[in-house]
Amino acid sequence: MNSEDAFLTINEAIEIIEAALKPESLSNVQEDMFPKIWEGRTYEQIAEDLDYQPEYIKYVGFQLWRSLTNAFGEKVTKSNFRAVLRRYKQNVKIPEEDTKKTNLKSSNLQIPKHTNLSEFMDVSVFFGRVDELDVLSQWIVQDGCRLVALLGMGGIGKTSLAAKLAEQIQGEFEYLIWRSLRHAPPLLTALTDINEFIESEPETEIPATIDAQLSHLLQTLRTHRCLLILDDWETILRDADIAGYYRQGYELYGELLKRVGQEHHQSSLLLLSREKPIEIATLAGESLPVRELQIKGLKSTYGKQLLVTKGFAGTENGLDELIQLYRGHPAALKIIATTIKDLFNGNVSEFMGQSSLVIGDIFANLLDQHFERLSNLEKAIMYWLAVARQPLSLAQLKGNLGIGVSSSELLPVLESLGRRALIEKEQASPNTTILFALQPVVMKYVTSIFIEEIFQEIHEAIATNSVEKLRLLKSHALVQQESDKIQAEQVRLILTRIKERLYLVMGTKVMEVHLQNLLAQVRENISPVMGYAEHNLLLLLE
Repeated sequence: MNSEDAFLTINEAIEIIEAALKPESLSNVQEDMFPKIWEGRTYEQIAEDLDYQPEYIKYVGFQLWRSLTNAFGEKVTKSNFRAVLRRYKQNVKIPEEDTKKTNLKSSNLQIPKHTNLSEFMDVSVFFGRVDELDVLSQWIVQDGCRLVALLGMGGIGKTSLAAKLAEQIQGEFEYLIWRSLRHAPPLLTALTDINEFIESEPETEIPATIDAQLSHLLQTLRTHRCLLILDDWETILRDADIAGYYRQGYELYGELLKRVGQEHHQSSLLLLSREKPIEIATLAGESLPVRELQIKGLKSTYGKQLLVTKGFAGTENGLDELIQLYRGHPAALKIIATTIKDLFNGNVSEFMGQSSLVIGDIFANLLDQHFERLSNLEKAIMYWLAVARQPLSLAQLKGNLGIGVSSSELLPVLESLGRRALIEKEQASPNTTILFALQPVVMKYVTSIFIEEIFQEIHEAIATNSVEKLRLLKSHALVQQESDKIQAEQVRLILTRIKERLYLVMGTKVMEVHLQNLLAQVRENISPVMGYAEHNLLLLLE
C-alpha cells in the first residue's frame, strides 16, 4: 500500500464506490479488476492475471472511470482515483449499511468477454434518442433481427446512437465488434480482420477466399451471439449515380448483406450509412429479420439540452424556432450555437431576426460530401427544389425538367434522393398529392451551389465566347411564373446575387456588353436545347 493510502483502505474505497454509483454497481469484471488496480498493476498485467485480452480490460477500465467521473462530478482516472476517493471520504459520510459490505455487487448488465472497439466513440454526453434506442433494442434483442440499417444525413448522430445502443445491450452478446469502412477496405481485408478477431484458436487457419470467409463468418454468427457494427457504409457505394449501388470492386459487400440477412443465425449486424444500400431496400420489412431506421434531428427538448452544453440556459426566447429551423440537426445546432455566442452575444432572438440562414464551414463540408455523390439528374431536381422555394409535386418536377425526362426515370431518382435523406416528403392527408421539399438548411446550401455554378458557367461562356458553356442557365429558370411572394424570393435570393457576383468581377457596363453578346448567340441558335437561356439572360440584363 502506498503511503498516500494510509487513511484509505481498499474496503473503504469499495464502500465509497458502491455508495457513489447507487443504484448502479460494478460489473463482475470490474469487481475482479479493482483490487489489482489498487495494487498498481498495469492493464496488461491485469489482463494476464484474469485471462482476458488487454484491449478488453482497457475498455472495462474506461467504463469504470467514466462511471466514477459522472458519479463524483470530476475527472477520475487510473492515476488519480485514490485522491478523489480520499476527498470523497472526508466530505461524505458513507451510510451504515454500506460500510458493512465487504464484497462488490455484480451489475445486472454484463460486458461481452470478447470486444474489439477500435472505432468506438465516447457517449458519456448523449441527448435524447429514447424512442430510437427502444426501437433498435427491441429489434436486435427481443426480435432477433439479423440485419439492421441505421440511416441518416452526415452529422445527424448515427454513430453516437449506435455507440449508446451498444453500451446498453452489450451484455446480450458474446462478441462485440465495431468497424468503420471510411477507408473503404476490400471485403476480403474486412472479413479477415473480423474473422481473425473472433477466432478463439490462434492456430486455426482463416480461409483465403471471400466465399470461404463469408461462410466462416456465418458459421461463427450461428455458433456465437455477436453484435457486429459497420459504420460509414456509404464510402463503398458509388457516387455520381443512383444511391445504393456499389463501387467497382466492392460489389461483394452486397453479398455479405444478403447472406447475413437471409441465412439463419443468432447474431446481429448493425449497418450505419448516409445512403440506403440496395439490399436493405430489397430485404427490409416491418416484420422481417431485416429492418431499417431513418433517423432525423433531435426533438426540441433534447435540442435544448445540447445547446445548454454550448453555454445557453435553455430558456432563451426563440430556441424552439431555432431548433425547428435547423430540423434538430445536432451538428448544425452546435455550429450555430457558436455563431450566436460569438456574433450575437448569445441573443437567439437577434440571430433569428436575421434574414439569412447560417450554415458554417463544417456543416457545409458535410453537405458537400452528400452533394458530390449525386447523379446529374439528382442535382437537377435539387436545383429545381431550391429555385421553387416551396414543395413540388411529381408532375411539377416533371414539367420543370422538360420532355426529356419520363416519370419512369424520375421516380427512381426521387427514391434515390430519399435514400440519401436529402429530400422530405409532405402529404397533408392520405388522399392528397405527395410533395417533395428541401429542409431549410439544405435549401440554403443548394441555392449557394446553384448560384456559384451559374456564375462560373457564365464566366466561362464569356471567356470562350461560346454559349455551349451555359448548362444550368439553359436547364433551369432563375425566376418562375409563381406567386408574387415566391417571385420576390427568387429575385432576392437567386437572381440578385448572381447579378452582384457578375458585376463585381467586370463592372456593370462591361458585363452588360458580354451578356448582350451571349443573348445574341442564343437567339441565333433558337432551339429547344437553349431552354431557359434567353429568359434568364434577359432577367440578368434588367
